[in-house]
Amino acid sequence: MVEDVLSIIEIAAPREQVWQTLTQPWLVSQWMGCLRFRPAAGHVFYLQPDRALRTADDVTGAIACRIEVLDAPRRLTFSWGVPDIPDTWVELRLRRIPGGTHVRLTHSGWDQFDAWDSEDLRGGMGRAWHTVALPALKAVAEGG
Repeated sequence: MVEDVLSIIEIAAPREQVWQTLTQPWLVSQWMGCLRFRPAAGHVFYLQPDRALRTADDVTGAIACRIEVLDAPRRLTFSWGVPDIPDTWVELRLRRIPGGTHVRLTHSGWDQFDAWDSEDLRGGMGRAWHTVALPALKAVAEGG
């Protein structure tokens, strides 16, 4: 069995505020660098890592994501579609804790790949979620 990518962060903001950061288009673009986000089940949005293409609203080579679950203010799930690779899934779960919100991100669906083939991709995704995306979510949610 290929393990899921798991990343956890605690944010010093109420769960409802973190939920807004996860789902309001103008806030999502600040922490996740996506295009065309709209908080609606079934909606497709794009993660464009290339800043110039993102500025031009160009989805060439972007990661296509489809919102699967919006369970305010607890859970957001979306597919993750890298070009030429089968989709995987990202789930963000929010839980109230004293002084803020516990965010648990699980990126799953790796069982459809050979463990050897997915090792680099999973490792890169884990680093990106843990060192870039979730710290950016924390900064935007906390108003920094």
